Amino acid sequence: MSLNSSYDESVLLRELSQGSELAFTTLYNQYKNNVYGTALKITKSKILAEEVVQDVFLKIWQNHQSLAEISNIENYLFIIARNHIFDMIKKIARDVSLENTVVEEDNSFNDTDTAVKDDQYNIILNQILDQLPPQQQKIYKMAKWEGLSHQKIGEDLGISTTTVKKHMAQALKFIRTKISPYMNMFMTL
Repeated sequence: MSLNSSYDESVLLRELSQGSELAFTTLYNQYKNNVYGTALKITKSKILAEEVVQDVFLKIWQNHQSLAEISNIENYLFIIARNHIFDMIKKIARDVSLENTVVEEDNSFNDTDTAVKDDQYNIILNQILDQLPPQQQKIYKMAKWEGLSHQKIGEDLGISTTTVKKHMAQALKFIRTKISPYMNMFMTL
């Protein structure tokens, strides 16, 4: 939808270039739907399209002194809207790319940090296991590392399930006592 005549358009632009708020309001009311439609077609987002309308007309108002030189306001608005939309899309793409990079780096850091903590924990745990009596050490490793049941451990070692449970309870108590001073080091925020 364009103004009735090129004369009216040139008068409107001249008045706007001199700072007429009425001319600006007239221009806004005349072309806001065209700018919105163009923005919606390209962005496929009502929110972004509304943002484009606001930004384009803000730019028009900020540069109103130079508008008297414009010969076709409709084309001028289309070009400003299109350029603004493309800049917006580039910015969104940059932001998403930067966000993905930060997330990847953060995950990489967390993975590395976790691996280091796991290694440190295992070193300390092995040092504590070495302090266990041989029978408790053997039962603990069979249960925790090999995943054997208390019954299976008892059968393999020729001892009762009750004895296995007793050795396991003593081993766990010893390990908890010895590892507790180190636990703050392994806690993740």
